[in-house]
Amino acid sequence: MIAKINDSIKNQLPSYFALVMATGIMSIASLLLGFTLLAKILFWLNAVFYIFLFFGFVLRLLLYNSLLLADLRSYQKGPGFFTFIAGTAIIANQILLLYSVNFFVLILLVISIIAWLFITYGFFYYLTVNEKKERVEVGLNGTWLIIIVATQAISILFTAVSGSFGFNQEIILFISLCLFFSGALLYLYFMSLIVYRLSFFQLKAGELGAPYWINMGATAITTLAGSMLILTADKMPFLTEILPFIKGFTLFYWAGGTWWIPLLLILGAWRHLKMKVPTPVTSKGYNLTYWGMVFPLGMYTVCTFRLSEATGLSFLKVIPEYFIYIAIFAWVAVMIGFLARIFKTSKQ
Repeated sequence: MIAKINDSIKNQLPSYFALVMATGIMSIASLLLGFTLLAKILFWLNAVFYIFLFFGFVLRLLLYNSLLLADLRSYQKGPGFFTFIAGTAIIANQILLLYSVNFFVLILLVISIIAWLFITYGFFYYLTVNEKKERVEVGLNGTWLIIIVATQAISILFTAVSGSFGFNQEIILFISLCLFFSGALLYLYFMSLIVYRLSFFQLKAGELGAPYWINMGATAITTLAGSMLILTADKMPFLTEILPFIKGFTLFYWAGGTWWIPLLLILGAWRHLKMKVPTPVTSKGYNLTYWGMVFPLGMYTVCTFRLSEATGLSFLKVIPEYFIYIAIFAWVAVMIGFLARIFKTSKQ
């Protein structure tokens, strides 16, 4: 038993915090759409997920730091570390929405900021000085867009706590605005490379998986970050001055994310129906990356709801009122596969 626990800590993938991201955003979406009980159940479930994964992450850092650093240097595994940042910021937002500002939010805010600084600059430092560069078709996939998700998650958290803890509100909102623009810029950089990867290099059905849903998820969280700044603009004169620009830029990202959804559905149908790749509801078909599909669906629900509030385009609210059910279905399907995988593993 101890050997199994030790192995699970040793081999814990950094990207497993995608489970926290997906469950957290589903809780927030449920709360906004009036499913309060479901939102609270998902929050407490997510708290358990986060605590287990957090202590596993810390123990791996202390006991197997060489393996952890090797993962951080990896083109394939390195971007997975950003799920830790995003997951931490999202669970802090859950607490804010369900239980208001408290000490735990401050702790999670500090953890997410420190993690963002070390992971962001550590990852790009290693990529830059690495003498053995990966080819684009080998090293790049949709997982890289979690870098944008993490950056925008910090921006949203800064906006949410800007008037709390005795912070200078204008400075905090300015930092949030800069993070919003930084994430938006990084999306343009990475998305250009990903479209190039998808269009000009062979991609097998097994490779075209859930991570590419982050193509939409990154635009959705950018939309949410912009919407939250718009809703808080009256707290900072400078935000009021550039409000038309932020509104246009935010809608720009929402439209881009919406464009991706039909294409991703078509590619998903091709992958599962034609190429016979197993679906995530079975232990064989389940893969950690499927949480990277659930998260964008939940985030699109939340960002469209907030965009409607921020812009006054009330007709947009009809989208999250129905889209929430698609997101819930996806979360349940992947959770079934997750539990089936755990049950199968425990029997071995």
